[in-house]
Amino acid sequence: MTNGKLNFAALFDSQLTFQKMVTKENNLPKDDINWFSYHIQAMVEEMGEVLKADKRWKTHRNAFYDQNNKVEEIADILITTLNLAIFSGLNVQDLYDALSLKISDNFKKYYYNERNNKK
Repeated sequence: MTNGKLNFAALFDSQLTFQKMVTKENNLPKDDINWFSYHIQAMVEEMGEVLKADKRWKTHRNAFYDQNNKVEEIADILITTLNLAIFSGLNVQDLYDALSLKISDNFKKYYYNERNNKK
């Protein structure tokens, strides 16, 4: 933790170290379409698993909800997202900057739409 907040760079670096260990690839991050494709497929699987952990979205007859499993599966999705960045040749600063910009743009779009839809 840094100033009471999680350290995104430390999480990214930890996952980068793990990927170097499991792939025996010391030259990461790097743009590798095969590993990228693998992690895209893994992302699809993880998204299915998070949906299985919380079936309340499905219909009024589905009340199944396993919060602990849902949180674990969301963590798997985030880890897989880091892997997508790593095997796209992106470093932590690239990803952080893109996230920051995207979140800022989302706020701007929201406020713009709120102003223009209040007529």
